[in-house]
Amino acid sequence: MKQELLLDKLRADWDSLARENAFHYIASLRKEWPEDEFLLSGESDVAELLDPILRHAKVGPRNKRILEIGCGVGRMTFALASRFEAVEAVDISPEMIQRARELQKRLGTTNVRFQVNNGQDLKGYSDESVDVCFSYIVFQHIPEISVILGYIREMGRVLKPDGLFLFQVNGYWRVKFPGGRYLMWGMKATHRLRKWGIGTRPLLRFGKLDGWGGVPVPVAEIQATCADAGLGISSLVGIGTHFMWVMGSKTGSYKPV
Repeated sequence: MKQELLLDKLRADWDSLARENAFHYIASLRKEWPEDEFLLSGESDVAELLDPILRHAKVGPRNKRILEIGCGVGRMTFALASRFEAVEAVDISPEMIQRARELQKRLGTTNVRFQVNNGQDLKGYSDESVDVCFSYIVFQHIPEISVILGYIREMGRVLKPDGLFLFQVNGYWRVKFPGGRYLMWGMKATHRLRKWGIGTRPLLRFGKLDGWGGVPVPVAEIQATCADAGLGISSLVGIGTHFMWVMGSKTGSYKPV
């Protein structure tokens, strides 16, 4: 019941943010985004984050099916659609998905299917049905580790043998205190300070978890969950930062518990 209440709150929060200013809360570096620049930012991120992985793995995406977890209104989804044969895109927020479908209609993109999911699994997809699983700036907003780990297990279930995965989580270190409070620390990326050549700064935070800051996920738990799900980690970068990346491929058949 506790997890259901958490997911209900996350859904309501993101519905509210979508109504208020969807583009800003998806890509918060700017308060106001022209639609074309918003989509170009998604294209830029896909080119920087995913394209090198596909090249290194020698995966030609033209005949592949990718699943994007936490698509929002499609900032990166439409960039993925220009590369992959089919894109499956899910989000917990019906408001986000509604706006994504409206944008899809305006753009005339036909190889994307936007769907609302329950925020904790991928039940709409059958076993070994997708070639790539991808998620960015999504798990970092989930304040419950069990939900994040559940998504990792689901990736193991839906990925085809040798399918690729690439996802980002909050990689800060943490200590839990009574009363549901946490102490988090690590290195935080800066934005306003970059004009002076300062790219990172130390972070120290104490307080309760919420649906914006999320919860740091210990590396050991990610490694154990990936192993249980039949996922082989080939690279894990950004430990101790908010943008920790985990990537690899499905190494064998996954047997659900």
